[in-house]
Amino acid sequence: MSELITRAITGAAYVALTLGAAWAGPFTTAMLFLPVCAIGAREFHRLYWHDAQGPLPLWSIMLACTVYVTVAAGAFTNVWLPGYAVGLTFVLLLVGITMTLRRGSPAPAEEFAGQMLLVSYIALPFALLPHMLVNGPAELACTFILLWTNDTGAYLVGRSIGRTKLLPAVSPKKTIEGLLGGIALTLGVAWLLGSFWTELPLQDRLVCGLLVAVSATLGDLLESAFKRARGVKDSGNVLPGHGGILDRFDGFLLAIPAVYLYLHLLR
Repeated sequence: MSELITRAITGAAYVALTLGAAWAGPFTTAMLFLPVCAIGAREFHRLYWHDAQGPLPLWSIMLACTVYVTVAAGAFTNVWLPGYAVGLTFVLLLVGITMTLRRGSPAPAEEFAGQMLLVSYIALPFALLPHMLVNGPAELACTFILLWTNDTGAYLVGRSIGRTKLLPAVSPKKTIEGLLGGIALTLGVAWLLGSFWTELPLQDRLVCGLLVAVSATLGDLLESAFKRARGVKDSGNVLPGHGGILDRFDGFLLAIPAVYLYLHLLR
């Protein structure tokens, strides 16, 4: 099977998972993305600690999944659980600090920062997905559509007319022209989504489009920086032709929190 066909099949499965989640409801979506969160946590552990001296990979997976379940559960239970989520996260981080100190880690501050980043960068973005479905599929489905639009626009424009490097030390192929092309196409699609995302006024859809385009690009660059620091091409190999979970969801990890915060806390 050629690499192109493999990439196409994996890409189709990814689209089916994400769009299927948008119509599956909060509980089913939480169950669907639990293993995705677990694999993403393992890949992050590999990138951050590179299997060197640090917490066990199993601890990283347990920390991320526990926070994920606690936060995601608030979308389909009768009571929102932020207090429990914050309290449990605090307890788990205390356990992690204790383990770090007992093990005599040569870089305890760096290790603690890694665990904090694991929670905020991996667990929480995935845990927000069920909450974006509480009022129906439009919010999550349209956010994914904007993400794909930005990727497509940035790729096509960057490949055709891209000349000015964006951050060559981090991602040599990304260009300013590609960034602007992604933003322009995403804003255009955000305008067209009015017939589906009916409850959101045009100005808010445009803000969401801009947030997605900028934050997804930053997420892509951040993961590229992680991989470049470790000298690896992909975060994993669980997705044939695409690499790992973090390779596929890199922009998502910053775009989902950005859209959620704007729609639910700032607007």
